[in-house]
Amino acid sequence: MLQALKDKITAKPKITREQMLAVRPVRHPKIEWAREPRKSDDVVVALLKIPRLRGKWADFVAKWLQVPDFKKVELDEIGSDVWEMCTGSSNVEAIAKAIGASYRLNKRQAEVSVTAYLKMLAERRLIALRSATAAKSTIAAKGTRKRAA
Repeated sequence: MLQALKDKITAKPKITREQMLAVRPVRHPKIEWAREPRKSDDVVVALLKIPRLRGKWADFVAKWLQVPDFKKVELDEIGSDVWEMCTGSSNVEAIAKAIGASYRLNKRQAEVSVTAYLKMLAERRLIALRSATAAKSTIAAKGTRKRAA
């Protein structure tokens, strides 16, 4: 019984397909990126510059272990296109539709590939997945701010 309670508490919430397709991926604001041609071929890919953790102890350990200030990550061609669309303005369904059209994938293949890729980016904390209702409430809150006289 104790194990069942523990499993229920630590279990991840079940997300339906419709809920996942409605979320809007947003890039982490501290990650710098640019599109550059790959050296091995002329494909233009996204290069991410991910800053390391900052803080009193993190800086001490980084200096002691000679950890660089940034980690560089090169995305593949499709990943670069997905990354570029993670602006918060389009949902996962729109991104999957665009990727499917660009790379001639059927709807199901595009949805599965894009959702798996976005899940991996979210687990690495490179993007955040915002629900459509949260985005609407944020927009509404911005519009209702009062100016100080």
